[in-house]
Amino acid sequence: MTGALGELQIFALAVGVPGEPLHEITGTREAVFNHTRSDDHGRYRPLSGARTLPTGWSAPLGPGLSAEEAVEAVYPLALVHQRQFAEGTLRVVPLEDVLTRQSGRYEAGASLSESGRRLAVSTICGECVRKPVWADASCSHEEIPCPEACSVFVAFCREAAQWETGRPASAEPDATIAWAAFDQPGNELREHFLKEMDQPR
Repeated sequence: MTGALGELQIFALAVGVPGEPLHEITGTREAVFNHTRSDDHGRYRPLSGARTLPTGWSAPLGPGLSAEEAVEAVYPLALVHQRQFAEGTLRVVPLEDVLTRQSGRYEAGASLSESGRRLAVSTICGECVRKPVWADASCSHEEIPCPEACSVFVAFCREAAQWETGRPASAEPDATIAWAAFDQPGNELREHFLKEMDQPR
């Protein structure tokens, strides 16, 4: 397989993400997995599909690493979900089902309004290479379908539900703040959501 999947570039002899300077990492699944756990700012990537893959690296393909293994290391289950989507067997779970089955501190996410849920989809899923078919997003067979809202999305809904009942003050986006630290002022996704909340609809 060659071409692009999400941010990952797949060639005949290597995989990687463009950028300068370009350096080569070991051609093993473990090496690719470990290298893609952090973004260019050194922040942990809790969402594998987030458009925050580190840039400027490549890993050689060969006996220790196939293209399929590299994809699985970067985007777990992507190829499985692609195949199931093409076959019409992908099990898609509605957002309401995901939110209503939450317990404890995440129960609050179910109270997020419909408009808040749509804004959460555009905020979180808009920064992910996986296409949320559970939110009726279009998805070609070359893209990665997402069958169910992830734990990162659920955590964001919990915070967003609180913001709807008492809007916090905005802050300047800060790329040094953890990507999923949604409760912290300056978190990029938090500030985007709050800004969009203020727009007339």
